Amino acid sequence: MRPMLLAGLLVLAPSPLFAQVLDPAKPTITVIGDGRAEAPADFAWLSFNLRGEGATSPEAVTALTTARRKLEASFKALPGKPALESRDGTMSIREVRPKACQNNYGAPNLSTGECAVIGSVAMANVQVKVTPAKQVGDVASLAAQLGAADVNVSNGGLIDNQVLEDKAMRAAIADAQRQAKLIADASGRTLGSIQRIQDSQANVVNGVPAPPPPPPPAYEAQDVGAFTAARLAAPLTVTPPPITRTARVTVTYNIVP
Repeated sequence: MRPMLLAGLLVLAPSPLFAQVLDPAKPTITVIGDGRAEAPADFAWLSFNLRGEGATSPEAVTALTTARRKLEASFKALPGKPALESRDGTMSIREVRPKACQNNYGAPNLSTGECAVIGSVAMANVQVKVTPAKQVGDVASLAAQLGAADVNVSNGGLIDNQVLEDKAMRAAIADAQRQAKLIADASGRTLGSIQRIQDSQANVVNGVPAPPPPPPPAYEAQDVGAFTAARLAAPLTVTPPPITRTARVTVTYNIVP
């Protein structure tokens, strides 16, 4: 690993900067250690838009619901049986009028006559959490096959972040120890015990952050009958980028003359 920043300080006399926390009678070395750890994503997020059309808004909504139910039935039949968690994003139902009656300045149109509504379009954004992440490509391919638009695979995540965060912290402490030993050896001293250690995050958090907003409600489909699952026509391999965690510590070591 090539650290982002290497800093070493050999303190042989009292320093005002450390007067409150260090023993001025003992020489010390203060270094900054950086750590980085990566792991493959456990899950990945997929988003897409579904569309339903009809002569009236109820017909458009029914068409949208039908498209979604067919897609969900086909997802369940995918090889490997990935675990899928669906969430709703935005949804819109829009009136369709003749092209000659469309305007760009928001003026209202009459509901009768040549500018009467000729149809409706219902659109919904859907977000799907795919586990394991390696199957997100097949899910994306099947969604596009069945009419989904704007299919997008975003970064994934880990089921348990703590293991990776601990690994990054161990790497940061090991980096600090390596730097301190190098400085001590180069100055003809022997590295002693740790006098002080501080995580860089300790100076950043000044209070408890506000809790994140609640996730969108899970989709509850209407019962529009059973569907025959569509078979995946074009398998697609997509590997989300690895999940990365970093850590930085400031460590002060005693040195032995």
